[in-house]
Amino acid sequence: MTDEILALCDQRRSLKKRKKESEDSKQYRETNLKVKRSIKEATEKWLEDQCEDIENSLKHNNSNKAYKIVKELIDTKQARATTIESKEGKCLTEEKEILERWTEYCSELYTHVATGKDPNVSHP
Repeated sequence: MTDEILALCDQRRSLKKRKKESEDSKQYRETNLKVKRSIKEATEKWLEDQCEDIENSLKHNNSNKAYKIVKELIDTKQARATTIESKEGKCLTEEKEILERWTEYCSELYTHVATGKDPNVSHP
């Protein structure tokens, strides 16, 4: 993201608030298209630069650097789930609540009383 793109984003944001008027609506659409086009061009340029770095690294027999760049481009980061549900089905997002729920869940696992009616538990 360049400073020019960020300035366009700020302009788009201010136009979005006023886009109820027909002239502002048209200007918003034009600015939105400019932002999208600029982001696409900047992304393509960045990828071309990365490819050029990989090629240069391979020309200079620096395969470690080339591998590192490729790995950064391909490697996808997986987001960690930060919410779980309480017993009542309510979503918990606070870390303290989540820890308390895990503690409660694990303690229930260890204090399970076999009644003989649970179909998932085999009985001797």
